[in-house]
Amino acid sequence: MLLTASYPLAASEQLDITYYPISGKSSKQLLEAMQQHGPEGDDGRRFHGYTRWHVSWKYQTSSRGNRCSITSVDTQVTGTITLPQWTDTQGATEDLLNRWQHYSSLLREHEQGHYQFALDAAAAIRQQLIAMPAQVGCPNLLTQANQLGSALIDEQRQRELAYDRDTDHGRNTGLKL
Repeated sequence: MLLTASYPLAASEQLDITYYPISGKSSKQLLEAMQQHGPEGDDGRRFHGYTRWHVSWKYQTSSRGNRCSITSVDTQVTGTITLPQWTDTQGATEDLLNRWQHYSSLLREHEQGHYQFALDAAAAIRQQLIAMPAQVGCPNLLTQANQLGSALIDEQRQRELAYDRDTDHGRNTGLKL
């Protein structure tokens, strides 16, 4: 008996941007406010901006005799980027306003770079799970598929850590106030 289904390689994603308020009349005060009120990372340190993401997947299988294969893979990516929002800009100098605009733009770009690792993980999961060879029995295939999916996420997490090391959390890309 042959059971098959044709599904497109699909992905859904939802990215939320949230803000925390900061105030200050100088770059020093703004930096201190971000250090004090910025989002906390998994290690307990505070950051000026932070990105959290999660990738999940599901798949359809078909069986032919004792052989099982994956016929479709769907991934879901969710993420939240948390950024500072300067709330008391009235009376600020034009120079400080311009530097803040530049800083916040680069910070947002850096955090979107973190989210890109989630999208890359989802793409790799879709591509590699659908390419897995048929196995004897679906339980064996499903175990291997889930192990591969988890390994691909771990690989992107390691790349994400290297991204922060290489950019010094964005400072090497001009991220300074």
